[in-house]
Amino acid sequence: MAKKPVDGVVPGGPIFECVTTAERLGELESAWDALHARSPGAHLFQSYPWVSSWIRHRPEGRPLVLTARRDDRLTAALALCAHDVGPVAFGIRTLRVATDYSDFCDALSDPDYPEDLPAAWANFLGHAPWNVIDLHYVRPGSALASLCDQVPHAWRIHRAQQDVAPYLDLSIDWRETVGKGHRSDWLRRRRRLEERGGLALTRAQTPAEIDALLEEFARFHIERWRAKGETSAYSFQETREFLRDVCHGLQRRGQLRLYRLAAGGDTVSIGIYTLFGSRLMPYSYVFAPEYARFSPIHLLILSVVEEIQGQGLAEEHDFGRGDEEYKLSWTQKVRPLERIVIARRSLRGRLAWWWAVEAKPALWRHPRLHVAVREMRTRLRRYRRG
Repeated sequence: MAKKPVDGVVPGGPIFECVTTAERLGELESAWDALHARSPGAHLFQSYPWVSSWIRHRPEGRPLVLTARRDDRLTAALALCAHDVGPVAFGIRTLRVATDYSDFCDALSDPDYPEDLPAAWANFLGHAPWNVIDLHYVRPGSALASLCDQVPHAWRIHRAQQDVAPYLDLSIDWRETVGKGHRSDWLRRRRRLEERGGLALTRAQTPAEIDALLEEFARFHIERWRAKGETSAYSFQETREFLRDVCHGLQRRGQLRLYRLAAGGDTVSIGIYTLFGSRLMPYSYVFAPEYARFSPIHLLILSVVEEIQGQGLAEEHDFGRGDEEYKLSWTQKVRPLERIVIARRSLRGRLAWWWAVEAKPALWRHPRLHVAVREMRTRLRRYRRG
């Protein structure tokens, strides 16, 4: 079994620790929350509710959460996951940022101690027995991206744009940024629904309300994917438990906004949103199939944007990664996201490099094949769990 990076102390500097269990991470909860609040650009996917729920429910590999601290103050953190393919003596060892369902992958860094994150990274690379590090959805200029500029000669690096992240400026009335055709269409569809018995946007806030709405969310998601001949991730109990834990953790911090748009008492659509500082981001949407002709996701976004702008709660609606048409109908502003692959200059490193840099992107360029492979893996996962 591969050894983990060496924990230790830099004289006069930070204490490095590689956290591998949910129990130990739980001991750092308050310090993690404080670091997340201080770290520039921190997002949902680096928050304690997300990382702690991920480490309990999601990893199919071995969690390795790199941290640096000074006394009780956490100064750097990066959640990673190790994957071993093949026998230990001859297999390929891959390290990934804890992505799973994450839109953005990044590290946390205390602006008062900016040197601690690079030091933790260097400590890790100096003891890491991994052949390749595969980092997805990295924002240029982020803390994680800056680490990749400090890779020693023993490693080779590949960087390429992987996706984009659209965003809407909420300091401007949405009617001024959305095209006239879309604007007129959505307002007309909203009037048609209002004529059917009223249209209401509500937010789940109590534990019971959150649980009930998440159950409805999972049911719509499963039905939607089944209609496409695919298996929803929420068909698995651990995925539903993961989402539930994330939402309850965010709600305790006042960062969850779980919305339901209803017409005449019937659910039209559901959106899981988070609010961090001045940035609002939807994690996922679902809708009732009988309301599909009313553009239910657009109507939900419209209602949420109007509420947030009316209350002055956020300056930006971050749509997350992906250039889907429904996002780009709201905005043409996008930020690039990179994929960064780092591999050792060794035989196994070259094999891992070929698979990550050449083979995988070739598969992604064929959407139907990619979907088929994903579905095969999902059904195999279901089979293994009985």
